[in-house]
Amino acid sequence: MKLIKKLFGKKDVAPTSISLELCELLEWMEVRLENTFSRLHHHIRQKYEEIGVALGDLGVSKEHLNDANTINDAYKQIAKAGLSNKDNVVKNIGILIDRTIIPQDTTANATTTISVANEFYTSTKSGLKTLIENTMRSQQYAKALFPEQYRGVMDNLSHLDALLDELVAPINEVQDKLDSYDRLKGSVETISKYQQQIVKNDNLVPELETKYDSLEKDMRNLESKLEDVVKSEDFAKAHGLEKQVKVLEGSLLDIDSNVKSMFAPLSKSLSRMEKQDASDRHKMSPMSKEILLAIIDDPASILGTDINSFLDEIRVRIEDGTLGLKQQKMNNTINQLDKLRDSDILSAMAEKKGLCLSELEETKGELNRLTVYEEKIKYEKEISYCRSRIDSTKNDLKTERTDQADLSEKIERSMAKLNSDLKFVFGTDVEVINPSVS
Repeated sequence: MKLIKKLFGKKDVAPTSISLELCELLEWMEVRLENTFSRLHHHIRQKYEEIGVALGDLGVSKEHLNDANTINDAYKQIAKAGLSNKDNVVKNIGILIDRTIIPQDTTANATTTISVANEFYTSTKSGLKTLIENTMRSQQYAKALFPEQYRGVMDNLSHLDALLDELVAPINEVQDKLDSYDRLKGSVETISKYQQQIVKNDNLVPELETKYDSLEKDMRNLESKLEDVVKSEDFAKAHGLEKQVKVLEGSLLDIDSNVKSMFAPLSKSLSRMEKQDASDRHKMSPMSKEILLAIIDDPASILGTDINSFLDEIRVRIEDGTLGLKQQKMNNTINQLDKLRDSDILSAMAEKKGLCLSELEETKGELNRLTVYEEKIKYEKEISYCRSRIDSTKNDLKTERTDQADLSEKIERSMAKLNSDLKFVFGTDVEVINPSVS
């Protein structure tokens, strides 16, 4: 403790508070560290010198032990064992001396010098321990047969051990401060990184805000254009034409449905005619077969086609019994054939369908010449895309602002810890003003 007080008891007067920029802090810390631990530098150099002398003394005592002979009245067997064990002690001392390399460069900065001293202490202490363990039994012989030389060796080993403890005693006393100093450098670097990120975000946030405002303006313009299209005369006209197309398409469906219902009573006869033709029981002419298949597949498709001869063919087949219809079914089918054969109902339907198709084609053509629907779809797509970009930009902006707040909070916490460590290591309150990014 006297040594520690001698080294650190009298301190240079330093300011109790100081204001620094963050970029100046590391250099200030390095200078203050050197000033604070300058006496420790001197102590380490002095102890290295003393340890060097102690190793020299140990080498001399080792040689004295090596040259020692057993006393004349010792038993020959004991003398032989004593010499063997003495050689073991001498060999292990030699190994310790050879492996104990005292650091030469003590001009490095404080942290490096102290780190090297700690490593030297640990290595040499380990060497001492190994020596003792390897010579435990041999020491008993050396102590008994060569007491004076043995005492010289042990005194020098004890002195070396004591010097090692003296080397690190003041270092251990301030080790907490040294550990805190190592953390200080990391804290300064971390805060600097946070500040760099804040500067980057400070530029990014206005860019995102400008982008967001621009997109909002684009959205309003697109919505205005869409509203103009929807309110235009052409859009109202297109809407009316679209309704007319639906009405005409409905009329065509009604005509097709009516035609289908008119041929429904003939379905059984038509089906049997198709089967008999397929089995070659009663072959039909190509023209009749074509009309038959058209009626079965899509009755409305025969509108405008003269099918009277085909209807007559059906009547003949029913009356000669080849279709095998029962009397009531036969009568109902013949009545329906007469209705189709003698009335102008099919021709009227064909004419009506033709008129509907013509009007539908004309209406669709007029509708297709109008571009308002295309414009409406175009603006709706553009609005959807713009809205997606607005939402994305809004999320990015929220993220950046949150990151800014998080970084500011991290800096605040880190600065509080930094100030606490600075106070602990250097005894100075440091105020970081106008923190600049290096």
